[in-house]
Amino acid sequence: MDGFYRRGDVWWARLAVPARLRQAAGRREFVQSCRTTDKHAGRVVAAALLARWRRQLFELEGGQVDIEKLVGGGPALVAGGHLPLHRAVELLGFDLGDLLRTASAGRIGLHCRIPPGAADGFVVPLESLEQVDAELGHAGGVVIPSPNRAPNDSIREQMVGQVLPLVDSAIVASQVLAGELRAVELMCMQAPRRPGWLYVPDVAPVVPVGSLEVLAVELEALRAAAVAVIPAERTVAGPVTAPEPPTPPRGGKWAGKRFSEALDAYCASPDGLPKTLASEVEQRQRKAGMMLFPEFMGDLHLGEIDGDLLRAYRDGPLKMLPSNANRLPKGVKRATMKATVEALRVAHPEWPLMSADMQHERMQWLRRFFAWLVARGYMDADPSAGLVGETGVSKADAKAARRDAAAARKAAGDDDEGRGPFSAEELKAIFLQPLFVNGHGRHVVGAERCGPHEFWLPLLGLFGGLRLKEASQLRLTDVRQVDGVWCLDLNEDTRDKSLKNEQSARLVPLHPALVAAGFLDYCDGLRREGFRRVFPELSCVASDARYAKDSGRRMSQMLEKLGMPRDGGRVFHSFRHNMNNALARVPAEVLGFADATLARVARYAIMGHDLPPGERDVNTASYLRGKTSEMASLVAAVRYEGLPAIARFDIVWSVEAIRDALGRKHGDRKGKEDLGEVWARRGE
Repeated sequence: MDGFYRRGDVWWARLAVPARLRQAAGRREFVQSCRTTDKHAGRVVAAALLARWRRQLFELEGGQVDIEKLVGGGPALVAGGHLPLHRAVELLGFDLGDLLRTASAGRIGLHCRIPPGAADGFVVPLESLEQVDAELGHAGGVVIPSPNRAPNDSIREQMVGQVLPLVDSAIVASQVLAGELRAVELMCMQAPRRPGWLYVPDVAPVVPVGSLEVLAVELEALRAAAVAVIPAERTVAGPVTAPEPPTPPRGGKWAGKRFSEALDAYCASPDGLPKTLASEVEQRQRKAGMMLFPEFMGDLHLGEIDGDLLRAYRDGPLKMLPSNANRLPKGVKRATMKATVEALRVAHPEWPLMSADMQHERMQWLRRFFAWLVARGYMDADPSAGLVGETGVSKADAKAARRDAAAARKAAGDDDEGRGPFSAEELKAIFLQPLFVNGHGRHVVGAERCGPHEFWLPLLGLFGGLRLKEASQLRLTDVRQVDGVWCLDLNEDTRDKSLKNEQSARLVPLHPALVAAGFLDYCDGLRREGFRRVFPELSCVASDARYAKDSGRRMSQMLEKLGMPRDGGRVFHSFRHNMNNALARVPAEVLGFADATLARVARYAIMGHDLPPGERDVNTASYLRGKTSEMASLVAAVRYEGLPAIARFDIVWSVEAIRDALGRKHGDRKGKEDLGEVWARRGE
């Protein structure tokens, strides 16, 4: 909400007075406390204050705004598409500065129609660009490369006539206002149909401010909001009545439909909730969990729901929900969850609340719901899209959680770099992607690319406990039989490979799930084609990441696409945690005897861990070892309940994809698989 902010623990409302009205108003701004520390309540109070102040400004305007234009609107506003700012000024009667201030507040977005002189350029993933401030990440800005120094994963594009969103409209509008600029030079814009990618023109266009464009639907919403607060006696055509339902901030044919109605359709549609959950009981429980949103926030029209409202739900009511709600004492259960929460707070204030992971999962339910609405064409924009990457956790709480997690990992003898495991729901989301359902990446079309490593790396992490770097650098000679058991031999036999520590050099028996998915046949196919590495499409870089740079970026993009926040809690290493936890649950009896100590030693060996200091002795250090067959029995006993079936891998497609990737390399590396030549050229 424009002008809604927090000072200390209390929420405030603020509205700047346009320069032309400051003398008449006798002030530069309206500021007033909402007198509450509750964000949701503060939003309600602030909305009333802002409406009253805007009404006063209209009274002071004294004819400077063309009321007839504002009330009448025009067909251009409802026809869709984009309009230049100078045309919006003509249609609405607003001042250009008013529109820019609205953009600087984030209420409308600015776009640029690419002129012919800037039509040639390249698109590049944001993650591939150098960060200006490493501590702030991409939020601190990135270095825009020149065309002759574009990253290897950039793609040449021709964008003439396309309308692209600016990377940060609010910042651009603020700089224009502060510097009274008449034109802006645009070094980059958001790439179309590629979330997280930028378009960098070879020649940066210099665009007059009035030629920047805005979505017509956003202008129409802005016009309707202004008309709603104009005094009736000032309108040309008599009293103006706000439409019912109110004109939504985003379009779509279901913008006027209530949340509960849309949720009913989602739960009844074969490609909606039933596609995710086969059990009718689970479907009912999921629907009940999602209906908590309208219970606490109101059963709003879809068009009224925005990112701020979803954040208010995430940061307010969702953090008050009790853990183990089905076990609540009968004395506190009420007809609604809102009433139950209040009764529980009074009767059992010590009752534990829902964990951060469960809160995140509840928000993921809503994200999938809105994604379905957009995919079906019922909504034009996803109100939850801006929440991707946000955790809803304060810096202090996040720091405390990391400190506690680090202490727990240290006590358990886990890796310092370890993270939490994926939940069953998150694993299901990962392995229900087309790549794993089909066994190939032919569904990827256009300029997008998909390689065999994107199929196998998550499986090697989940069923082998491999680190990303360990799996990315595997050679075909590392896939071999030991005592009749197929294993992955993790070693540093070639100088382009490196391991974390001495314990990381180990044999990991192949899980039957990997064999069933065709891993051994895939390796045989690569040998027949003359390749030497398990993932020939991955390039070696002159850093410690080596072969894992590209694979790490692709894994991060995949998890972000699925809505998992990039806060370090869910990363590729989480697969390793899943494997470690699953091994810990395997009973020692699978070895044919019940020696729990041997089973623990074998588990640590499989994961490449050293035993904690308190468990090391002469017996475990010098004598006790698990046979390869015994370690294979432990690995084979690993199970993940509810994990979707993995299709058998398509070897023909994999060879095509590898050849394509090698053909897109530059210079003397074109068409060749890397075997550490980067290091060889440096004389290492």
